[in-house]
Amino acid sequence: MSAYTLKHVVSLPTKQATRFYSVCFNNYDTVNTAFAVVGGRYVLVARLDSEKSVALNVTQKYFDENEKEDLYCCAWTIDPIFGAPLLAVAGFTAVIKIINTSVGSVTKTLQGHGGEIHEMKVHPRDPSLLFSVSKDLSIRLWNLRTMQAVANFAGEGGHREAPLSIDMHLSGDFFASSGMDHTIKIWSLCTPIMKNAINSSPSTTNSRLSSASTSSTSSRASSCCSSNSALLKAVTVHYPIFSTAGVHGNFVDCIRWYGDLLLTRCANDAKILLWKPDVKLEPSDNSNVTTVVVGGPAAVSKRQSNFKIICEFEFIHCDLWFLRFGMSYDCQTLATGNQAGKIYLWDMKDVFDYSDYYVEKKRLENQVIKKEKASVKNKKSNKKTNKKTNKKANNKINNKNNDKTNDDRAISYISANGSGLRKEPIILSSACDSTIRQVNFSRDKQWIAAVCDNGSFWCWKAGSKGVGSSVINDNSVIHDNSVTHDNSTIQQTAIKLEESLSMFEKLRV
Repeated sequence: MSAYTLKHVVSLPTKQATRFYSVCFNNYDTVNTAFAVVGGRYVLVARLDSEKSVALNVTQKYFDENEKEDLYCCAWTIDPIFGAPLLAVAGFTAVIKIINTSVGSVTKTLQGHGGEIHEMKVHPRDPSLLFSVSKDLSIRLWNLRTMQAVANFAGEGGHREAPLSIDMHLSGDFFASSGMDHTIKIWSLCTPIMKNAINSSPSTTNSRLSSASTSSTSSRASSCCSSNSALLKAVTVHYPIFSTAGVHGNFVDCIRWYGDLLLTRCANDAKILLWKPDVKLEPSDNSNVTTVVVGGPAAVSKRQSNFKIICEFEFIHCDLWFLRFGMSYDCQTLATGNQAGKIYLWDMKDVFDYSDYYVEKKRLENQVIKKEKASVKNKKSNKKTNKKTNKKANNKINNKNNDKTNDDRAISYISANGSGLRKEPIILSSACDSTIRQVNFSRDKQWIAAVCDNGSFWCWKAGSKGVGSSVINDNSVIHDNSVTHDNSTIQQTAIKLEESLSMFEKLRV
């Protein structure tokens, strides 16, 4: 593949500076590499194809007519009936707009939040379920078939200040949230009330999001809200199954699942933490309840708060909050940007090995502790037991995994004051000198996209092998903060939005 550098110029309808906050790839489309960028009053949809003469093409441009709007987040899903691509966008005005990108228009809006919306996520198993976090201290679950709220996660055990980030566990049974109150919470969707609320949320073929015209959209909207569709009051869930404020000491503005572990960051920390919450992530619904009770608080659950930091991913120039890192679709590469326009990459393959080793070690340690506690009769013997525990557990692991060298797995890590392990990054340098707000990966991991405060977004092409250890091992990415020179493997595309007048598709509510 020949090397290239692209610059695509898009005209904005105003001379006001635009700050992009979010970038999201459409992972439902396995044929085209499409992504969306939002910020200010603008939504851009672009497509990447390195086989074409122009590798990047901005296919759709939208401009919100509400002068107060400032879009912070976006999320892709599909029409639950027809499979058409849908893009949800939201921000300062607390209105979620659903854009059908196959026809290029807003088909529906979701209203109910009382404050700006910071992030949205789609359920991994059901694309008709959309989650949103808001400054009104609530997390809402929406049904895109009916455009109704199914559940509201807030109240006595909820966030005390604005939640900022949310992510779904791949099982679809749990989600995690974090916010300005420094807390991280894990919520369950497995309770009888939640299961019944989701299953009982009315659905009708009249409530279709896809439409070929504005008139058909209006017709469906009125039908959806007619008396033929029973409106159920949203369930209120007051208590998470896990909550802690001990991981970070500032706004926790980004959270992502990594298997059953969590990745989080906060302002002023200068690092992303990988840690294990002390909670069983297993569906615990043994109830025979067949009727739905809505509107009241869920039963109080026993909440856990203990955790163990496993690994730290450090980077510099990251004092601002609302900086979001990204994880590749296969969970093998972590990436984040900073205030200096740098992209930091970490290969996560060996982290999986180490986390498995850590979990197994803790399990065996607990077994040893239980056996030895049975024979302990005083504090003095307790101290001796504790000294023996780690050695015995390690011996068991080494005997069990004699064909693996667990110590070698962590060879690329450096001890970090006993709180966890620190992994060194690989840095992609570029001509970008603006704060990078979010980084994201295409599904095939061949593209990385980042959005910036100066109204630009950047893309890197990672060849047929994708970004990860294969690229690192080929020395295509240099470890000494230098610019990558192997353009056949990682190629940089800069897209700068210049300030001039132009016609955009308008977002009409």
